[in-house]
Amino acid sequence: MTAGQSEAGAGARTPTDAGRWWLLLPAAGFGRRMRSDTPKQYMTLAGRSVLDLTISRFISMPGLAGIVLVAAPDAPADAVKALDTGGVPVWLVAGGATRAESVCNGLAAFRERWTEMVPGDDMPDGLGEWVMVHDAARPCVRPDDVRRLVEAAVAPEGALLAARVRDTIKRVDARGRVAETVDRSALMHALTPQMFPVGVVLEALEAAIAAEREVTDESSALEQAGLFPRLVEAAADNLKITHPEDIAIAQAILRQQGVLQ
Repeated sequence: MTAGQSEAGAGARTPTDAGRWWLLLPAAGFGRRMRSDTPKQYMTLAGRSVLDLTISRFISMPGLAGIVLVAAPDAPADAVKALDTGGVPVWLVAGGATRAESVCNGLAAFRERWTEMVPGDDMPDGLGEWVMVHDAARPCVRPDDVRRLVEAAVAPEGALLAARVRDTIKRVDARGRVAETVDRSALMHALTPQMFPVGVVLEALEAAIAAEREVTDESSALEQAGLFPRLVEAAADNLKITHPEDIAIAQAILRQQGVLQ
């Protein structure tokens, strides 16, 4: 990597200006709602792990500099070693007690292990780099949506994929009855990936964790800090595998997309 590339990657206003970006995959969760002894990211679809399929959606994209995989200490070693990263370097980071803490740990690697991640880089840390945080259990994300996310993200607030709410939404009262029907015209489902400058999202997450505020996604941490990321409308089939029935649904989506036979 040349010095010019290093300077472009640090603090660039957009990922395109930076010329590179990083993928962070929080994969330390167990997913108790799956009712399985195997964490959902290591379950298989047509012989491939969910995590491997997720990574496959990103590895051929221009600008991908590396993958930070945040995994539990007891992650299946064979499953991790078998991942097909297409030659893209991968750094393993230990996860935390919550998803927010796991993402924080992964982001901290840019500050603490930067010279290991980018040997010869003349910058003190990677906090100015662009990072894309994506749920490890979302293998159905469409690469075209990811490309549009890269094009839309601007510092400091970044951007995230989202899908229009299609169903009628009801607000419920304390008795479990309908309180009102919510206007869905301005509502969207937040998806991943979500893309931000490393230093911005790390600072927002650390502040939220220190204040013991609930963080449901990276965007919510930025919102608490007074930043409001841009929404990029994406396909609604960007499914997060959460329940046992999602395995069959994800497999059908991936077949329809031509990823699985």
